[in-house]
Amino acid sequence: MPRKVAIGGLRVEKNLYLPLTHTGAVEFVTDWTPGYGLTIESVTGYTAIASTSGGSGSRTCRVLKGASTVVATATITLAGTDTVGEAITFTVTAANATFKDTDVLTVDFATGGTDFTAGDINLVIVYREDKQTR
Repeated sequence: MPRKVAIGGLRVEKNLYLPLTHTGAVEFVTDWTPGYGLTIESVTGYTAIASTSGGSGSRTCRVLKGASTVVATATITLAGTDTVGEAITFTVTAANATFKDTDVLTVDFATGGTDFTAGDINLVIVYREDKQTR
């Protein structure tokens, strides 16, 4: 019986739970090295706990390659997270979305913005694993 060979990549989701109540810059994932090549296809945040703020909360959430190459970004706002289940679509920069075996992935809130007094999101990063070589 002939051996079957996989063609193409496998799609995987990396799911993260992010509280919106941090002040200043914060890294939720620092230098995750999967050890295989991948390409990020989409990033979406879903409101898990409705947000509140003393003013008009707004933070920039980023998915980075290395220390500073922006792969995906979105501005998380009070109005965009005030109802459980709301989706926040990140903008993915296709030119930066491919990771090699040794590249690292970081998820952070950039410096600046207005802090939230309550609220959390579930972040879903969909990526395609590269075919492995021997």
